[in-house]
Amino acid sequence: MALIAGAARDLVVPDPVAVEVDYLVRTRYSAEAARAFLEELAAGTHRRHSLTSAAFARAVEIDRRYAALDLGLVDACVMAVAEAESAAILTFDFAHFRATVDEAGRPWRLVVDEDRYAAALAH
Repeated sequence: MALIAGAARDLVVPDPVAVEVDYLVRTRYSAEAARAFLEELAAGTHRRHSLTSAAFARAVEIDRRYAALDLGLVDACVMAVAEAESAAILTFDFAHFRATVDEAGRPWRLVVDEDRYAAALAH
């Protein structure tokens, strides 16, 4: 969690990501921690992104394009929102985000890279 806090930037959280974070934090940490995340999101600490029809369609297109990777809706939504907002991505799913590119063929800009993640785990 310190690695995420250390990113110290405004985060754009697509609604499908909020659902996934809620589930993961509840099952791996606690319901209290999940509620704290949701309360911060509701208070505007980070910006929620409700998907437009166009963003959802783009996510479906990304998932189809990379069908062999079995990205899933959440990762594809993150990619669609990152494209639309020219935003960096906060993820620890390096395999999927390194194996794909944006619509212009550029690699995704990641907030945390593999080396920084490995260093954080070592401490």
